[in-house]
Amino acid sequence: MVNRIVKYLAKKNDSLIVSYKALRRLIGIMGILLPIINILGGCLIAKLPIQQSISMYYYTNMRDFFVGLMFVVSLFLITYKGYNTLDLIISVITGVAGLGVAIFPCFSELVIGQKVGIFQLSPETSFIVHLTCAALFFVLLAFTSIFLFTQKHKDSNLVTPRKKIRNIIYIVCGILMLACVLGILVSILILTKPQLYDSKIILILESIALFSFGVSWLVKGETLFKDK
Repeated sequence: MVNRIVKYLAKKNDSLIVSYKALRRLIGIMGILLPIINILGGCLIAKLPIQQSISMYYYTNMRDFFVGLMFVVSLFLITYKGYNTLDLIISVITGVAGLGVAIFPCFSELVIGQKVGIFQLSPETSFIVHLTCAALFFVLLAFTSIFLFTQKHKDSNLVTPRKKIRNIIYIVCGILMLACVLGILVSILILTKPQLYDSKIILILESIALFSFGVSWLVKGETLFKDK
């Protein structure tokens, strides 16, 4: 009887581990797909030029996809438990920041003088909230990748060769996300609107940050460099 209970609990624990890994993979895949599908959907379906940022797709035919995917990723992050209390807190705050990115639209000259978003704010006010949430979103994702994903398992002091490779990937991805956030903020401060639009620098940096985020979570989900 005891052996059956132990086997049942072990099987249940293995199932939970698989679910967490699948969740991490799904989060990673969605992060990578967000810029790709927005750009392709805008160009191929609506025949639109490439926008200056991913957030600008809120004002295109891809609005539902952009908002929907941000909600899905954010809700996954909010419900993601992690390994400890800090992991849980960071994940929840990251998810809430992601919801802010979706709920509060960025600024667009198309809506000057209008109210935007669920809370019907001015475009300028909404953009401040949007930018703050976006920066917090990527900074916390970078923190998770650099400091939380690199931790050793609490039940083992062993660091396998593949775990060392994964840690390097986590750190590189986190640094890239931080560099992209800094690059976006600097670009907004020093470049004119025509320069921002023509260079697509924000779109490029956002795409790199999302790709880094996606790779980090795919590796955490053991899609890449899984221990044998």
